[in-house]
Amino acid sequence: MPLKELIDNAHSDRVKRICAISRAKSRGDGRFLVEGPQSVREAVRYARKSILDIYVLQDAVNSGSNRSYSGVTSNGGPIEVIAKIVDESLKNNCYVHPVTAEVMRKISTDCQGIVALCDSKVLDEEFSKEFNKISEADKAGLESSDDTKSCKNKNILIASCWQVRDPGNAGAIIRVADVAGCNAVVFVDDCVSRFNSKLVRSSAGSLFHLPVVKMSENEWFDWTKNAKIKVIAADIYGTENKKPKSFARVLDSFRKESNIADNITSNVAILFGNEARGLPQEVLNKVDEISVIPIYGKAESMNLATSAAVMLIGLAMSSHERKMGI
Repeated sequence: MPLKELIDNAHSDRVKRICAISRAKSRGDGRFLVEGPQSVREAVRYARKSILDIYVLQDAVNSGSNRSYSGVTSNGGPIEVIAKIVDESLKNNCYVHPVTAEVMRKISTDCQGIVALCDSKVLDEEFSKEFNKISEADKAGLESSDDTKSCKNKNILIASCWQVRDPGNAGAIIRVADVAGCNAVVFVDDCVSRFNSKLVRSSAGSLFHLPVVKMSENEWFDWTKNAKIKVIAADIYGTENKKPKSFARVLDSFRKESNIADNITSNVAILFGNEARGLPQEVLNKVDEISVIPIYGKAESMNLATSAAVMLIGLAMSSHERKMGI
């Protein structure tokens, strides 16, 4: 697909509409922005159907054999990287619009020269389709798809967040979940929008690698019960009747359960609470187990994203080491 005409009017209706999306607190119109080379590249590769338009600084789209593949754009973006993303986008039939530096500054001040406008409804449909394969895996039979059968024979690991409001934390958890090879991320109850611009940016493209779905509290616990997934809450204090176990002990139990037989899978969801309030007693009473990360130094606590990294990657390493016979 050929490049579109240069957009050079920073006050055009099109630019105003894009700016309105970037400022919107709600994503009710079904559109959101993906900013920066890494995030746009991953959207092109893994979520092509959701992309409506791509806007790129004209510096990176010089046509013909004289294209420059070195240096940076006028706002600091790497020309070589962006030019390759443009090539890949055009091959994937994306609408690519070159823009002037003034227009790009109007759209985004820190996108490093490239922005994608995406449809959240399309991406959400893809998320739901992939997420449903997890719950269907337990029922997988001879007539099931190859994707569903493959889920059945693997350990399921889910990252879930209850009322997480900070987009930076939420995006970092999605990125950590991607590193850990999680099957999905679930936003439980009233969480930040999955398509918040800061969340998208802090996920560094991982938002497009695995399903990120939202559920009510009741839907979440019903789903984990039906899918036979053990829910472990990350919490310091626990409840009167359910005290937290050291995460080291939880890992040890996980290894032992997984080693009972080669065909036994340990399906686990880790539930992380709100940054300020943690998890309420009524939620903790519904989980299967509560775990706390031991602190050996003088620090009072760890932030949410760091805790998620320790627990998710710890469980992932235990699972993969067992499969590799380590």
